[in-house]
Amino acid sequence: MLTGILRHSARLLAFGVVAMSAQAADFTLTPAEAARVAAREIVIRSTLDKGDRKGAVRAAVLIHAAPSIVFRAMTRCEDALQFVPHLKTCHVRDQAADGSWQLVEHDVDFGWFAPRIHYVFRADLTADQRIDFRQVSGDFKANSGAWEFEASADGTTTLLRYHAFIDPPAFIPNWMARSTFKRDMPLMLADLRRRCEAQQLASTAGSAGH
Repeated sequence: MLTGILRHSARLLAFGVVAMSAQAADFTLTPAEAARVAAREIVIRSTLDKGDRKGAVRAAVLIHAAPSIVFRAMTRCEDALQFVPHLKTCHVRDQAADGSWQLVEHDVDFGWFAPRIHYVFRADLTADQRIDFRQVSGDFKANSGAWEFEASADGTTTLLRYHAFIDPPAFIPNWMARSTFKRDMPLMLADLRRRCEAQQLASTAGSAGH
């Protein structure tokens, strides 16, 4: 099994050196970052203010699942509640009949550390390719960005890239804002990857059984 994983990682690295160097909307992986992503690391790059409180955040992760599986997990509340840290409620308030956008309500609860964060965001959806989001109401001073999906040549692997500008609510202390960028984001991407890869395996096993 390990030999198979290593062979697969080598193929992904070959995929990554070429495909991951392509420019996303405003996030281009360096060759070193592409190699790290291909080796199953989660890359986080941030440009924050002096208090490490607000600024631009970028991330990338390679997921051994088709873009359709990753996209579905990221646009359904029942999935989001399983992999987004501290997310307590998720509700789609409105959506386009053709699936091109959603209006989504979130409540995030950090426990006794801070009041709940409540916000509503609009997600503009390009199926299996891109999610653009921006807060339309709520506690964040700013929260907007995009998720981009890039498939491997055989369509079984997804390079997921994220970029956003985030300015958290005034009542969130600096240490908690730093934790969101440095701890919660990697945890979220790792849990998303784990969930999507399990769904991919289940889908493959189901197809093989027919």
